[in-house]
Amino acid sequence: NVVFIYNTHNRESFLPHLPDVDEPNHAHHGEVNITKVSERFKDELAKRGIGAIVDDTDIIGGILVERDWEYWQSYDASREVVTEAFANHEDLTYAFDIHRDSIAREHTTKNIDGEDYARIMFVIGEDNPSFKQNFKLAEALHHRLEEKYPGISRGVIPQGGARKNGIYNQDLSENLLLLEIGGVENTLEETYRTAEALAEVFSEYYWEAEAVMGEGGE
Repeated sequence: NVVFIYNTHNRESFLPHLPDVDEPNHAHHGEVNITKVSERFKDELAKRGIGAIVDDTDIIGGILVERDWEYWQSYDASREVVTEAFANHEDLTYAFDIHRDSIAREHTTKNIDGEDYARIMFVIGEDNPSFKQNFKLAEALHHRLEEKYPGISRGVIPQGGARKNGIYNQDLSENLLLLEIGGVENTLEETYRTAEALAEVFSEYYWEAEAVMGEGGE
């Protein structure tokens, strides 16, 4: 298992699957949420020979409630999860913190060859020592996605400075990315298509890198 997948905001859900909810800020659910996208991403990686672990910690409904923490402290909670994962699984090399955005469907959806895909955005914290390496990985995946699925990526967005997180736990690894897959108005089916596309391009990136490492070792 070389990939660790987790969800800092694990209860982020999607309005099309919440018939009793029409307010985006209330689109949260204990089961029908962004964790299903993580599971699909793991399955798609497995099809391509890459082992992954999906964390199932209920950060929002569990840790924050138990500790009486604020929502913004969810990154402190997920930091513990990531740190423990890397400590217990020495083969882990990459980590993906998967979220969904809160903006409107028109900004988070792209029709490609007649099918709607949830668009993906890479968020990189500028205020961490691994910024350059994280950014390089994100850009590599962004370009590969755009080559195969034009318009699916919203780009690589650096975040930092005053009143910004700026780290997102990316100081824990040079290969830790925060991904926004789709938005509150997307369907799970649309996010699943994107999870498959991401697994496709990441597996190509991974196996090419492994081949290079192998040549270097010889």
